[in-house]
Amino acid sequence: MPLKKLVLALVIISMITLYFVGGGEKYLDIHMYQALFESSPVATAAIFFAVFFIGTSCSLPVTGVLTVTGGIVFGTLTGFFISLVAVTLGGTVALYSTRLFFHDLVRRRFSPQIDMVNKGIEKEGAFYLFSLRMIPVIPFGLLNLLLGLTSISVPVFMLATLCGMVPVMLILTYTGSELGHIESFSLSGVFTPGLILALSLLAMFPLLARALFKVVRRRGKNR
Repeated sequence: MPLKKLVLALVIISMITLYFVGGGEKYLDIHMYQALFESSPVATAAIFFAVFFIGTSCSLPVTGVLTVTGGIVFGTLTGFFISLVAVTLGGTVALYSTRLFFHDLVRRRFSPQIDMVNKGIEKEGAFYLFSLRMIPVIPFGLLNLLLGLTSISVPVFMLATLCGMVPVMLILTYTGSELGHIESFSLSGVFTPGLILALSLLAMFPLLARALFKVVRRRGKNR
């Protein structure tokens, strides 16, 4: 095994081991981050980024929860920026892990999904990945692994992921920031106008995105 493959394998194994053996679940505690943020904003951001990056790199189902958490702790804009960078870089590591180590395992287990993604990439290229990021038909972590078996280049993968995740992550961090403003758990305290707007955007976004993609594809075919 080449040295770079061995090093990357050791890094991935170390991250997974540290997460489970070291009690990584505690780092998902919102109250801990709120307390850290009050005393040390920079350290809090760094810890949150590291947890998000590691979780995404290991293809753990944490993207949605941590994005909302970022909004609760840091507010919409700061939480959005940290989450977007972490999810893009972590997704890239997951892509590399398939190409270097888990190629055969992923192909055996997810053969039908791989065929679907390959056909989409061959037909529409980066736009197909962009659409899958905006409308998560395939879970984020699994899609990263599947894309490792396609011919998509890493720069295109990163750009499509970065751009495609912007709307949904902005909505999720906004939802989190509204949840962070809740002062009482009464009906009026929880269902504030801002939170109702955020939940409405979450519900409507997939429909709006699908309608937009249909229009774009129709215009593309007519050219």
